[in-house]
Amino acid sequence: MSKNWIRIANISGAYMALLIGGAFATGQEAMQFFVAFGFKGLIGLIICGLIMVYTCYSLLNAGRNNDLKTNEDVFRYFCGHWLGVFMTWYTMIMIIAVYGVMLGGVGATLEQAYNIPNIIGSSFMAICTTITLLLGLNKIIKILGIIGPLIILFTVSSAIISLFNDSSTLKAGITLVSSLDILKASDNWFFSAILYSVFSLPGLYGFLPLVGSTTKSGFEVKTISLFGPLLFTAVMAIVVLALLGSIKSVYNTEVPILVLATNVFPIYGSIFAFVIFLGIYSTVTPLIWTVCRRFFDEYTMNFNLLAILLTSICLFGGNLLPFGKLINIIYPSIGYIGLMLFISLVFKDLKFQKAK
Repeated sequence: MSKNWIRIANISGAYMALLIGGAFATGQEAMQFFVAFGFKGLIGLIICGLIMVYTCYSLLNAGRNNDLKTNEDVFRYFCGHWLGVFMTWYTMIMIIAVYGVMLGGVGATLEQAYNIPNIIGSSFMAICTTITLLLGLNKIIKILGIIGPLIILFTVSSAIISLFNDSSTLKAGITLVSSLDILKASDNWFFSAILYSVFSLPGLYGFLPLVGSTTKSGFEVKTISLFGPLLFTAVMAIVVLALLGSIKSVYNTEVPILVLATNVFPIYGSIFAFVIFLGIYSTVTPLIWTVCRRFFDEYTMNFNLLAILLTSICLFGGNLLPFGKLINIIYPSIGYIGLMLFISLVFKDLKFQKAK
C-alpha cells in the first residue's frame, strides 16, 4: 500500500475515532438519536450520512485551501469575526465540560466491569490522554487511525452476532419501540437526524481543517470525505438494527452495547468495557488538543502545562449525573450550536461558489 493510501486510511480512521467516542461505543447515541424512532430512525440515519460527507469535505478542503492553523482561524473563516470569537470560546468550554463527563464515565464503566475504584479508572484515562497530547497532532492521527477501526470491529461484531442470534426479533422491536419510554434527543425523527449529523461540528471545526492543511492533494480530501463518513454511517446502521432487535433488554440500560456483548459471550462483555475506554479516549484526546493548540504551539512548555492543568481540573469534575442523562442534556444542546455552524458552513460555501 502506498504512503498516500496509508495516510488516507489513518485520517479516515482518526475521523471515525473522533466521532465514535464513548457515547457511540456504549450505544447511547444510537438509542437516543435513531433507535427511539424505529424505522424512521433508519431513514434519518441515511440523511445523516449524506450530511456528514458534505461537512467532512468542506472542512478538510477549507483547511487545505486556506492554511487554517488554529480553531479560531477556522471559526472566523466560516462565521465572521464576532460570531467566530464567540464560537471559539463556547466550543472550548463545551469541550472541557465533555472531557470531565467522559473521565467520569470511563471511571464508572471500569468500576462496573472490573471493580476498579472510579478515581483510579478516571486517573488512568487522564494519564493516557495527557501523554498522547504531548506527542503532537501527527502521532494523535496515527494512534486514532488504529483505535477507530478496532472499536468498530468489536462494536460491529457484537451487533452482528446479536442480530444473527435472533433476527426474528428485529421486526417486533421496530414495532415495540414506539411504546417504550426511551430518552430521545428530539421529539422529531428528522430533526434528531439533523442534530446528530451536526452535533459533532464544534469539535470537527477545530480538528478537520487543521488536518486538511496537512493533506497532500484534493484526491486525499475527497477520498477521506467519502470513506470516513460513509463507513461510520454503515457501522451505526448495524448497531441501530442490533439494538432494535434486542430492544426489550437494552432500552432502559446505561450501556446498551455492553448488554449485547454480554449476551453474546459473558467474557466478551468484560473485554468490551475496555473498548468503551478506547472510545472515550479517542474522543477526548483530539478535542482537548484543539483547546491547547488554540493558545500555544505544540511541543512547547506552555502547551504541555495547559494540557496537564485542564486534565487535572476535569478529572475532579465528572461525576454529577448518570452517563445516559448527561448525554441527553449535553449532546442535543451541542447539536443546536452545531446547527448554527452547519448553516455558516453552507453559507460560506455558497458565497465561495458565487465568487468563482
